[in-house]
Amino acid sequence: MNARERILAVLNHETPDKIPFTIYLETKYMVGLALYKPWRKLLDKGLGLHGAEVVQPYKVICPNSKMEITHHYGEVTSWSPVDILMAMNSTHMVTGTIETPVGKINLKTKWQDLDLSSMIPWFPEDGYLVKNSEDYETLKYLIENTEYQPFYDDIKNFKMIIGNYGVIAAFVPKTPFQSMRMLMGPKTLAIEFYTNRKEFEDLYKLIYKKELEIYKIAAESPADFIWSPDNVTGQVTTPKFFEKFSLPFYNEVADVIHKHDKAYVVHMDGMLKSLRDLIPKTKIDAIESFTPPPVGDLPLKEAREFWKDKIIWANFPESVSLQGQKAVKEKTLEMLKDSAPGDNFLMGISEGFPSTLHLFASVPTILNVINKHGTYPIS
Repeated sequence: MNARERILAVLNHETPDKIPFTIYLETKYMVGLALYKPWRKLLDKGLGLHGAEVVQPYKVICPNSKMEITHHYGEVTSWSPVDILMAMNSTHMVTGTIETPVGKINLKTKWQDLDLSSMIPWFPEDGYLVKNSEDYETLKYLIENTEYQPFYDDIKNFKMIIGNYGVIAAFVPKTPFQSMRMLMGPKTLAIEFYTNRKEFEDLYKLIYKKELEIYKIAAESPADFIWSPDNVTGQVTTPKFFEKFSLPFYNEVADVIHKHDKAYVVHMDGMLKSLRDLIPKTKIDAIESFTPPPVGDLPLKEAREFWKDKIIWANFPESVSLQGQKAVKEKTLEMLKDSAPGDNFLMGISEGFPSTLHLFASVPTILNVINKHGTYPIS
């Protein structure tokens, strides 16, 4: 089997020849694959590419709204093209506005070596988009008047580019409750839920309604599966919130996705022990980026026991790399043992390592262990 066949076999509840091992298809990894010869050879040894955040299956049109973003460089740049490019990787102030016919939302943050698209609508320095009750009407207008159109060209192109080295997911928004967490921040979200319940739930229902449009477009796309970047952690999405808000949406869109014979994969990279008994009640197919201790709080063996019908796409706990490659090897062996016999299981790297050097050292170690000991069924 090649990497693509191996990944899809597990996502379809079929038997792979060995446990798939993947990394995200991102620029920083692609640079390494292109420039570092030993790293590039890993693809031929079975390393799989997971195109999670590569392409959205839709275009967005907001005909009556306007967004303006301003970068305040101060002393960090000049007229020189080189200085301008270097300034884009420095810490500087970014301000902006989202303007609609019913009101305006102000934005403010600091650029810290991040792509701006990954921060919108997350502007933590200024209290996120929803800072008070006045922001509700503006945001509701923006959401309600947004139009979505299918756009599948990029999915087809990326599938052609990576070929048998990996898979391409339809990158959809966070589910409604997780989107509200990003719009408000954890503190405001909790306050608004308990003090402004009607406005809170009206916004949730509106996001729910509009996201159903997006997920339907994604389900009909040529992507290999649907991937939702929810970043679920029980510390913020408590069992109460999960059962009331997350569970209904997961199950409704799962039915839509399954009608098109696709798997529904959700990124849950946080503390999941408190949600252990609720996750089996969802119709999602795979918990992706599941991270065992010492980073997460739910052991892999326990998750396997309670989520018998779920696919676990485990993230290697990145902090182990700080202990050296012997520890990386031992942790990989432990994860393989805990997953035995290996059905409904993948391994991957989906969270940031302490440094690129730790990443480059650890990926070959993990892959070598899997190639040697990860043949299905694992004894």
